[in-house]
Amino acid sequence: MVNQKIFIINKVDKFKYIFLSIFVFICYSCVFIRSYGFSDDYSIIYYHYTDPAWNILWEAKSGRPVYGALRQIMTATIGSVSFFSYFRLLSVLFISLYAVILSLYIGKNNIFPSLYMRMTMVIGLVFLPAVQIYASWAITYPFTLSMMLAFSAYLFLDGRNSSEKIKIFLSYGALSLSFLIYQPTAMVFVFFVFLETFFDETKKQNTIFKYAAILFFAMLTNFVFIKIYTYLYGSTGREALEQHIFKKILWFFNHPFMQSLANYNIQPSVFYTILSGCVVLYGVWCTPKKWNFFAKILMVVSFCFLSYVPNILAAETSSPYRTTIVIESILAVLFLNGIFGIFNNLKWSHKYAFSLVSFLVVMSAIFNINTYIIDVQQKQLYDLAAAIKSAPKGQVIDFDVRGVDGSVYSPVHRYEYGTLSIDNAWSPKGMAMAIIKNNNLNDIRMTGGILVSDPGAQGVYYIKSSNIKTLKY
Repeated sequence: MVNQKIFIINKVDKFKYIFLSIFVFICYSCVFIRSYGFSDDYSIIYYHYTDPAWNILWEAKSGRPVYGALRQIMTATIGSVSFFSYFRLLSVLFISLYAVILSLYIGKNNIFPSLYMRMTMVIGLVFLPAVQIYASWAITYPFTLSMMLAFSAYLFLDGRNSSEKIKIFLSYGALSLSFLIYQPTAMVFVFFVFLETFFDETKKQNTIFKYAAILFFAMLTNFVFIKIYTYLYGSTGREALEQHIFKKILWFFNHPFMQSLANYNIQPSVFYTILSGCVVLYGVWCTPKKWNFFAKILMVVSFCFLSYVPNILAAETSSPYRTTIVIESILAVLFLNGIFGIFNNLKWSHKYAFSLVSFLVVMSAIFNINTYIIDVQQKQLYDLAAAIKSAPKGQVIDFDVRGVDGSVYSPVHRYEYGTLSIDNAWSPKGMAMAIIKNNNLNDIRMTGGILVSDPGAQGVYYIKSSNIKTLKY
């Protein structure tokens, strides 16, 4: 079972953990207080009214049947944009719980030397860009559950009061279930192995082989499931394997790794990336293990690479923030460790580092979410509603998503941040469905299917996404 000493809390510490959970909850509160939808969210509304069973079939073909089932709950319950807030609230609750258990684990194992350092690390980890996305995008609410399961898988192996076979079975089961939700968040398991390897001086290094075996068999189980399911029910193409591995490895270092090196900065400059890299290197130097410095660097890179293996093996070449959670976590811990090392050399108190870093990290997260996600999505829905209400009565409508200038909604376009919902083929009809149902515009009809049709079809009125900002049709 899970090491029970982690959950033994004295009365003084109890208030600290309650404060931490409330703090995280309040800082992320904008995502469930404000009403909005975000890109793929709108497919939930569309299928709510047309084909409620679609989600499980699609996600199962990518090895995520549990994620498909959890999306199915959304499809069954969400018929309007306001209902997305409940699932974002659930995600924030999971993130708050993750913060508390992470803090308990770090504190009970004395992984970092001071309370201020431990609290800074926890805040730094739960406000990473990837976690911001999990909190602010309703359709990703199961990803936080996947993180919790991966963490649980690690804790099961760390248990003290169970037989070895039971610990291995529980760990394998939790990690396999995590993979069946979302593979990148299941690799959070690797982050905790990294944390133990570099910062926990009480653990024996030979346990890393046990962790490797559990991870291998959980990944193998997911791979076998994908192959069997797609053989029986057909393929979406998303599960295709990469044919040019060397090029994909170079892509890994040029994109996800460099992106994660910029940690909390979603608009990184060359200067910031180099500066962050230097602080990370110093953070590697300051880790307590007395190994060769270059061996440490090699191990850090190896952990980052291993954590991204599912994405490297897949043919898809994109590194949205939701996939880089483990690389971000590893490099953020080293970055923060480097900052504390600098404060130690200057003989400055850790409480000043805690105050400064926590303030900057949290404020940047709140700003990013409100400015580059919520505001952007609300404006698009408002403009599309005005355009639909202006459409000729009694005519079938569809959408021309070509040539949309994203800068009219956001100056930043960095994967999920600043992304548009009106310029892809699968979101506009879901947005329109929400607008039609919410405003009782039942006389408005759309062409069939969730995907927009090619402009020019006879008898169809095409609303141009590129013009809705100025209502020029």
